[in-house]
Amino acid sequence: MALRAGSAKNLGDPFPPHCVQRQGDTGWLNSYLLAFYPIQVANCNCLFLDLGLCYKFAILEVLMDVKQLKIFCTVADRRSFSLAGEKLGLTQPTISFQIASLERELGTRLLDRGGRTTTLTRSGEVLYGYALRIMELVSEAEQGIHRLKGLLWGELSVGASNIPGEYILPGILQRFRESYPGIEITMTLDDTRGIIKRLLENGIEIGVVGASEKSDKLTFTRFASDKLTLIVPAENRWFAGEMATLDELKRAPFVMREAGSGTRSITREKLRKADLSLDDLNIAMTLGSTTAVKRAVESGAGVSIVSERAVQYELKLGLIKAMDIEGVELTRDFFIVCRKQKILSPAAEALLQFLEEGLVGTPPG
Repeated sequence: MALRAGSAKNLGDPFPPHCVQRQGDTGWLNSYLLAFYPIQVANCNCLFLDLGLCYKFAILEVLMDVKQLKIFCTVADRRSFSLAGEKLGLTQPTISFQIASLERELGTRLLDRGGRTTTLTRSGEVLYGYALRIMELVSEAEQGIHRLKGLLWGELSVGASNIPGEYILPGILQRFRESYPGIEITMTLDDTRGIIKRLLENGIEIGVVGASEKSDKLTFTRFASDKLTLIVPAENRWFAGEMATLDELKRAPFVMREAGSGTRSITREKLRKADLSLDDLNIAMTLGSTTAVKRAVESGAGVSIVSERAVQYELKLGLIKAMDIEGVELTRDFFIVCRKQKILSPAAEALLQFLEEGLVGTPPG
């Protein structure tokens, strides 16, 4: 069957010589454009001739480039033009220019700049999902080439809930970087629910979280053990003995982590086994980080349950005290979480193997 090369109009880059059209076969066009260009439909045409027949197709004009999409995604993630500039090493005017250019090309507002933070518009939310997939394909292509060269190179996005992200992973990631200096790692901190959400949206490749859940889309692998403890102010006013009773715990003002926190989830699970629910507690306040919880307990606002890893410094200085709870066993596991059907990049595969080979035990008490 005869083959004819296609001719394109108003494309920033011409089609490579090997791009040809076979009669009845238009799949190559979609595959080529979707693989190599962030695109939108434009008013230009391309004629493909075969055996004297004319086939008329709408060509998708290339309007965005990978750099613009990376800037857009970074602004969306950081919710700030200035913070995105710091992350990318670009000035804020450069960030603003690229976003304005992208919005002008698409003919729609992508970001709402009102208020103290920058948020996505409805159009921005649509583009963000596609942009993450495009960035993922670009990264896979780059790492695939470097794999052929026997190298591991590129950017790797991981996420972690507060305790593993602040107290376990930094040292492990440093050792990983010593073994793979060509991989640049970005770690996002969020609560367990937020990390899982980012994973499902392709915002990160690997997560480490403080609780597992049943899911047909995710796999959870035990990574590290942890011990929780009840912390009270240095001047303890609510517990008479060396061990807290359940009745005393119910009366004391309790400083709780936010919904979605792995620590909150495990606390609820452990107390339930002792026939105590969160509703039975005298919750004085709910805070969004372990650091905020520690500061509140130090100030005398109440008591809380946190990871022992997070309070070693405060315990040594005598800023707070740690206690066990009568009849309540406070241990838990951290988990590596990945998407089941996800093909990991070579860099992510290397990190996953590194984490699984270096499983962390319970910290010394």
